[in-house]
Amino acid sequence: MSETASTDAFARIIDHFAAPTRAAFTAKLATFSGQLDDAEIASIQAAGDEALYTNAKLKLNRVLLLELHAARRAGELTADDDAGRFAQFVAHCLTPAFAEHLDRRYPPLRGRLQRTLDLQRRAIETMVERFIADRDLLTPLLGAPCGRLTGVSLGQGDLHDGGQTVAKLSVQGGAIMYKPRSLQVDAVLDQFLARVFGDGADRVRVPAVIDRDRYGWAAFARHRHCDSDEELRSFYRGLGHWLAVLRLLGGTDIHLENLIAVGPVPVVIDVESLFEIVPEPVPTPYGQAFDFAQSLIRNSVLRTGIVPFRTRALGFEGVDMSAAGALPDQQPRVRAPTIVDDGTTQARLKVIEIEVDVAQNHPSPRPDVSRYWDEISEGFLDITARLRRLDQAGELAPLLARFQGCKVRDIRRTTRAYVEVGRMLWHPASLHKEAEAIERARDLFERNAIMLPNERSSDADVMAEIDALRYGDVPIFVEPLSAERIDSVLLDWRGMRTDLEELTIRSALVATDLNQRMRDREEERSGHRYVARHPHREQLETRRRKVAAEAIARLLRLSVRGEDGSATWITPEITQGGWLVQPVRADLYFGLGGVAVVLAGYLHEVEHGRADPVDGVEQALEGALQSQIAMEAIDVPDKVGGFTGYASQVWTWLTLHDLLKRPELLPHAVASSRALEQRGFDDDEHFDIIDGAAGAIVPLLGLAEATGDARWTALATRAAQRLEAGAIVDERGARWPTSGSPHPSNGFSHGATGIAWALARLVLAGAGDAQQRARWSALSDAAFAFQESCYDETLRNWLDSRELDGSFNFPTWCHGSVGIGLSACDLYARTRSARHLRTMRRAVATVRDQWGTSHTLCHGDMSLRELLVAAAALDPEQCATDPDEATAQIVSSIEEHRGMVGGLTRAAFTPGLMTGLSGAIHGLNRMHPQSGLASPLLLERRVSMA
Repeated sequence: MSETASTDAFARIIDHFAAPTRAAFTAKLATFSGQLDDAEIASIQAAGDEALYTNAKLKLNRVLLLELHAARRAGELTADDDAGRFAQFVAHCLTPAFAEHLDRRYPPLRGRLQRTLDLQRRAIETMVERFIADRDLLTPLLGAPCGRLTGVSLGQGDLHDGGQTVAKLSVQGGAIMYKPRSLQVDAVLDQFLARVFGDGADRVRVPAVIDRDRYGWAAFARHRHCDSDEELRSFYRGLGHWLAVLRLLGGTDIHLENLIAVGPVPVVIDVESLFEIVPEPVPTPYGQAFDFAQSLIRNSVLRTGIVPFRTRALGFEGVDMSAAGALPDQQPRVRAPTIVDDGTTQARLKVIEIEVDVAQNHPSPRPDVSRYWDEISEGFLDITARLRRLDQAGELAPLLARFQGCKVRDIRRTTRAYVEVGRMLWHPASLHKEAEAIERARDLFERNAIMLPNERSSDADVMAEIDALRYGDVPIFVEPLSAERIDSVLLDWRGMRTDLEELTIRSALVATDLNQRMRDREEERSGHRYVARHPHREQLETRRRKVAAEAIARLLRLSVRGEDGSATWITPEITQGGWLVQPVRADLYFGLGGVAVVLAGYLHEVEHGRADPVDGVEQALEGALQSQIAMEAIDVPDKVGGFTGYASQVWTWLTLHDLLKRPELLPHAVASSRALEQRGFDDDEHFDIIDGAAGAIVPLLGLAEATGDARWTALATRAAQRLEAGAIVDERGARWPTSGSPHPSNGFSHGATGIAWALARLVLAGAGDAQQRARWSALSDAAFAFQESCYDETLRNWLDSRELDGSFNFPTWCHGSVGIGLSACDLYARTRSARHLRTMRRAVATVRDQWGTSHTLCHGDMSLRELLVAAAALDPEQCATDPDEATAQIVSSIEEHRGMVGGLTRAAFTPGLMTGLSGAIHGLNRMHPQSGLASPLLLERRVSMA
C-alpha cells in the first residue's frame, strides 16, 4: 500500500518479519497433499511466498529507512566501511531487541503487519481450496479438461475484503481467472449483450464465467493484435458499442486494464461497477445552463473510462488511463517513491519518474485512434438507436430487470485516493502516533465527501474504510441491485441527449489526435486534407448563406439551456490541468464571449439581408449574455491578453455594444478595464497578443475611442511599459519569451510580430509623450527586424524561430504567414510604409493555394481568405485575388466535408470563435462584400451599419 519500491537490500529483515506467516502457509499447503501433486504445491508455494514478501516489503521499507538513518546518526553502526555498517544494521534488525524497539516506537506496526499478512495468506489458501473443489467444473471455460495446475500469478489487482485479489491460474487446459466476488452480474450482462447484438463471433462481450456466489471463475481473455484494417474498424466500432451499452447501464471504471483487445473484439474483463447513480450537482452561481452542462459531462460516456481522459491524481498528473486512449508514446512519465543508494547507509527515498506500464487494451502496436473516430461515434449512435427501439417496444425494461439482485461495486472514492491515504497510514509518523493519523484520514474522507458528492459515506463507513487501509486493503463497497436503482438509471438514460453524448465522445477523442499530430509536425505543416476537390461558383451566394444557416442551427442545437434562460456550450479545451471536456469559459478564444459575438453578428447580418433567418438565435444570444455576465462576476482571469484575459472581455463587450446598439453593454467593457487597471501588467509573463500585455493595447484603445476617456489609453501605455521591460534585444532585433517554448516566437499571436504590431498601433494612436512614442516605435521596429531575420529568401517563407531544425512557418494566423501578413496589411493601410508592403506581398505569395487546413479563423481557411482579400484591396496589382474564388474554395470544401472542420479538433464539435464553429460562421458572414462585421483577427472595433 505504501508503494515504496526498492531492490532487496532489506531482504533478510523482511524475510524475518514475514517468516511466521510463510511458515503457516507452508504448513497449510502440506494438508493439500493428495489433492495437489508436489509440483502444484511448489508452484503455489512460490507464488504465495513472493506475494507475502512483496506486501511485507511495501509496509516496512520506510520504517527501515528511518531506523537505518537513526542508527547511523546515533553512532550505533561502527564497522570500518559502509558495507560493514549496513550489514551491522541488518544483523541488529534480526534481534529480539529490535522487535522490542519497534513495539515502543511504532506500537501498532508488528500487530498490523502480522494481521495484514495473515489475511492475505488465508485468502490465498481459500483460493486453493476453491480450485481443488471446482477443478472439474472449469472445462466449459477452457474448452478442454482442466488438468494439472502449472502456474499461479497472484496480485492481478488490488487487495480487497481481507487480502483477497484476482489471480491467474495456468493449467494444462489453458488459463483461468479467479475472482473473489460474485460473477452473477457478468453472466447477466453477457446474456444482455447476446440479446442486443446476437451471438456473432465479433460482438462485444465479457468473458464466460462460472459464478459460485461469493467467488467465481472467468475465461482468460488472451490479447492479440488485429490482422487487418477491417479488424481494426470492427474493434473501434466495438468500443462505440460498449459506450452505448455502458451509458445505458451506468457503467464506470472500464479503464485501460479492464479492457482487453482480443483481435477485433474489445473484451471487458471487469464489470463490477454498473448502475451507478450520479448525485445531483450542487447549484453554482454561474446559472442553470452551466450546472446542467456540468451534470451532462459528469453523467456522460466520460464516466465509463473508455474515452480518453487525463487523470489529476497525485503523481499521475496527465496520464491517460482510458481504454481507448492510453497510447504508449503519448503518456507522460509518472512519479513514484523509490529507494536509491539501496544497500548503503545513505539509502533514502527519492521520487523518480518512471514509464507507465503498457496495458493490453490496444488492437495494434502503434494505434492511431484518430483514424477511427467515425467508427467509435457511429457504433455508439447505432447501438443507442437499437436500444431506443427496444425501449419503445417495451423490451428493454424486462431485460434490465434481470440484473436485480446482482451484486455490484459502489465506487465511492478513486482507488488513487485510497492509495494515498493508505500510504499515509503506513508512514512511520502515523505508526508512531496512530490515533492522530486515523483522525487525519477521517477528516480527509469527510471533507472529500463535502467537495465531491459522489463520495457519500456514513461515519461507520468512513471508519470501515480506514480500518481496511490499516490492514492493507483497498476498501470496497458491494450492494445488490434493487429495482428502484435500475429504474432510476433507466430513467436517466431515457433523458439522455444523444447529440451531446456524441459530441462528448468526439471531444474526448480529440486528445489522442492532438498528441499524434504534435509528434508529427510535418504532417501538420504539409497536410491540406480538407481542400475542396471540385470548387465551383454556381449559386455561390445562395450556398454561402445556406452553409452559414446550417452551421448556426447546429450551434443552437448543441447548446445547453437552463430554465432560468441561461445558455452555454460544451467544448474540448486544453488547460493547464490537461485536456478537458468542459462548459465554455468567459474568454474570447475558446469561450462564451466569442460565441456571443458571433450570434450577435449573425443577427446583424440577418437584419441587413445578408444572412438567412434561423429560429432561436435571439434567445441563445440572450442566454449566452446572461451566462457571460454571471461568469465575469465570479471568475477572475489569470491573464491580461486580448483573447483569453481581461482584454478579451473588453473587446467582447465593446463589439457587442456596437453590434446590438445597447448602451447598457458598454459598462461591462469599462468594468473589465477597471479590473485590469487594478491588476496591472507587472506580473505578466506572457507578453503576447492572446494571453499577454500586447493583446490589451488595441482593445483598450478601442474603449478609449468609444467612451472618450483617456484613462484607457493611459492603461494601454502601462501595457507597453511591461513590453519594454520584458524585451530581449540584440543584433537580430527584439523578441519576447514564448509560453510553452524555450525559443521566442516570431509569429503574430504568441510572438514578436504581434507585439510589434500592437506597439505600432499605440504609437499611431498618439499615446504617451514624444519620448515614450520614440521608444515604442524603436522597439516595434526592432521586433519587425527579428521577424525579417527569420525570412528565408530561398524558401520564400519565414522560418519558425521556435524550431532549431529549419522548419518553416505554415499558413496560419497564430504562428504563420497569415498573421504576419494581416498585421502588415493593417499597418500598410495606416502608414503606406514600404516595409509593410513588402511583408504583405511576401505573405500573400506564401499562402496562395494553401487551402484545406481547416475552416477556422486561427488555423484555417477563414483567416487565409481574410489576408488575400485585404491585401488585394490594398495592392490590386501584385496581390490580386478574386474574392469569389476564395469564397468558392471554402464553401465547396464545407459542402464536400459535410460541415465545418475545426483546426486541432478536426470534426469534433468546438463552438468557440478561433478554433471552432463560431469562427467559421463569422468568416462566412464576412464574405459578403457589404458585410461590416469587425474581424477579431486584429481585434478590430468598428462595425459598419450599412
